[in-house]
Amino acid sequence: MSTSVNVGSAPARSEATAPDTPCAHCGLPVGSTPVHDPAAENADAFCCTGCQAVYHTLHEAGMHDTYYRLSGIGQERSPQPAQARPDELVYAELGTDDFLAEHAPLRDDGTRAITLFVDGVHCAACVWLVERLTDAFGGVTDALLDLPRARLRLEWDPDRVSLPEVADWLSQFGYRVHPVRQDQHQARTDEERRLLLKVGICWALAGNVMLLALALYAGLDAVDSTLNAAAHWVSFGLAIPAVLYGGSEFVRRAWSSVKWAWHQGTARHLHMDLPIALGIWVGFLDSVWGTVSGRGEVWFDSITVLIAAVLTARWLQLRSRRLAGDASDRLLALLPTMAHQVGGDGTTTPVRVDTLQPGDCVRVRPGDTIPVDGVVEDGRSSVNNAVLTGEHQPTPVEPGDEVTGGATNLSTPLIVRVTATGEASSIGQLLAWVREEAPKSARVAHLADRITGYFVAGVATLAILTATLWLMWAPDEAMRHVVALLVITCPCALGMATPLSLAVATGQAAQTGIFVKSEITLERCQEVDAIVLDKTGTLTEGQLALLDTHGEPEAVAWAAALETNSSHPVAQALTAAHPVDPEVAARIDDIDHIAGRGLSGTVDGRRVVVGRPDWITQEASCEEPLRAAVRNAASNGHTPVAVAVDGVVQAVCVFGDRLRPEVPALVRKWQEAGHRVMILSGDHPAVVRHVADKLSIPEEDARGHVSPAEKRAAIEHLHDEGYTMAMVGDGVNDAGALQQADIGIAVDGGATPSLVAADVFLTRQGLAPIDDLFNGASNTMRVIRGTLTFSLMYNLAGGTAAMAGLVGPLVAAVAMPVSSLVVVTAAITQRSFAVSGAAEAPRSSVPADTPAPPHDTDRSPKASPALDHVPGHPSTKQAA
Repeated sequence: MSTSVNVGSAPARSEATAPDTPCAHCGLPVGSTPVHDPAAENADAFCCTGCQAVYHTLHEAGMHDTYYRLSGIGQERSPQPAQARPDELVYAELGTDDFLAEHAPLRDDGTRAITLFVDGVHCAACVWLVERLTDAFGGVTDALLDLPRARLRLEWDPDRVSLPEVADWLSQFGYRVHPVRQDQHQARTDEERRLLLKVGICWALAGNVMLLALALYAGLDAVDSTLNAAAHWVSFGLAIPAVLYGGSEFVRRAWSSVKWAWHQGTARHLHMDLPIALGIWVGFLDSVWGTVSGRGEVWFDSITVLIAAVLTARWLQLRSRRLAGDASDRLLALLPTMAHQVGGDGTTTPVRVDTLQPGDCVRVRPGDTIPVDGVVEDGRSSVNNAVLTGEHQPTPVEPGDEVTGGATNLSTPLIVRVTATGEASSIGQLLAWVREEAPKSARVAHLADRITGYFVAGVATLAILTATLWLMWAPDEAMRHVVALLVITCPCALGMATPLSLAVATGQAAQTGIFVKSEITLERCQEVDAIVLDKTGTLTEGQLALLDTHGEPEAVAWAAALETNSSHPVAQALTAAHPVDPEVAARIDDIDHIAGRGLSGTVDGRRVVVGRPDWITQEASCEEPLRAAVRNAASNGHTPVAVAVDGVVQAVCVFGDRLRPEVPALVRKWQEAGHRVMILSGDHPAVVRHVADKLSIPEEDARGHVSPAEKRAAIEHLHDEGYTMAMVGDGVNDAGALQQADIGIAVDGGATPSLVAADVFLTRQGLAPIDDLFNGASNTMRVIRGTLTFSLMYNLAGGTAAMAGLVGPLVAAVAMPVSSLVVVTAAITQRSFAVSGAAEAPRSSVPADTPAPPHDTDRSPKASPALDHVPGHPSTKQAA
């Protein structure tokens, strides 16, 4: 299916359109250069041609009314990243027989089904639009989108529509699809389904038993003893599957812990499930005796509710872990799986990456991700290694240079000879290291588990003491009081307090943009005394920005006009800071791009050249003030770019990576709290030192040119010194250190495999959510300690009353769920992570600019005698 969209060939400036006018599609301000339909009077304004295209596509498809009603255009929102249309590699992979056989095998009725990740969905309007696939294609039989997980379940008839056609239709609206890796996903979902089935069955059984119990509590036994006995027997029959099927979860773990404790010779290894299993079975057997003999109390209702409630808490835990694992799978799905292989005759063929062998050649177009490790055979370009190094500054490459899989080609096409793929590649080796190191991660037991052994030993001792005393005083009452003791001290509240509190806390954290893979991480946060930070993307914004200009403003405006159609990061930063007047842009011609140096062109008949200062000054004169500006920028690690007009340098633009505004205040807060704050970065040491000075971090705690292996080694050294560390990073080069640290935190939720190794990942920018994590973890642990204290005090008081004969089994059965209700209510109503404060980040008066890495880009300032660059200033490409 294709949709014709009438989009203006060029943005047209309307003098009547204010910059804050909302875009007709997305609702964001249109800015200084709005887009209008050609030859249309008083037409709607758009912020970009992408919004214009989607706007018309929706109208031509007849979907505009419902979409804009659901999307709520006009409300305040954050900009969403633009989504590119999938290239032919994506189409080629989705349509191959191997892909379909692996991800969507043909079913008996001739249809196929697949689960896809969908990038770019964020609201109810997106759900509605994506699920309109069934209307857009007659061959699509079902399309269901799970918005929180960004998963699309698609069923279609391959004889009537192809998967690439579906992907093409979605791409018109900015949505990109990626397959879910079923081998990684299936184990988690199978276990969750199994436990959810138990939860459902046990609650159904418990509900029916509770109905019978209400009749008994209401006085059924006083009305008719036959009905009373029948109710007991029916309850007995309903409780049997609950105890044998649902209770098996606890019995299995309890028995394993008993064997382990016996083998180790200590009660410290007894699991929390042991007292739960003991309480279930003692209460059940005594109730069975009461039913068979017709004497004594029965509490099948308490037993079945106990089983269902604790199973529910376990399912919530498992679900939170599965959702965190889904996020990792999504990131892995974004890695390249297809490549353009170059044949002997120079033609290219789309192939799966896992079929490539060392020595093969692949073609990488501008904007594509390099799918393999290799060596450049042909072409000169610049690549962005942010996915591997975390540093966003482009690096120039030429024939003979090595490139790494996962990097992005920025400028011109490259022919790359394959040296390694898959597990043998740099990313593959790093991910393999993460998987191998995962079992070595510290497994800090929950607070409740740490006291289980002592709790079980205490209950057993009290039960023996109670039986002994009552056998001496009143043998007929001994069993009754022992059962009452075991029931009232049954640790259901103790068992549910911790998992429920942690599950609720992790859910609240997710609402504030903090995703915690394991609840254990919240406990570890209390022990952190050292925080290790990466620089680019963590302390800084991770993208080039114009920091300062020197010289003639008119020359800077001409330079921005020349850079309008360039995709280079320097060009994007310049045009973002200096929006181009369309009238000026229309008077530009003879634009010439010189790879690795800059570009030139004619503006109003004047020759303008923009690029590396050392290249420009070979043919243009430069006065000393501007030379000094270049030297100062280079010495601070900034990137100077010269602008020459008619053979004379008239301006110098200084670019760098801005420090996030909240960083200084947070670093100072952590230092005042006694935390050791360090910087480990792959960037140049001079740049790292410059940032450290702004943050008052000692020189010995700020290191640059640190490789991934050196980062891991530094973390290990801190471990040897006795520190408990939180490592904060955003690149694949950080993955090893994130795994090695006690808490690995991946910043900003970017599509980087560092999230595979991290314990926490953040979808909010900056370091503010890290502070929220520490505060929220502290609040959560305080709630847990409070509920555990209440539970233990209740058990102590109830156990004492049961031993004294003041509480019988019936009262114990009633008191047990009441105590559980108190604990569960406290856990559910906690406010450990405040949603309202999530959007605010602390500000600081410290200057926000921080240097970019000594510019390893096409336009990096090389050592130039003409400009007297600082001796030793890095000018060569740095190794990742």
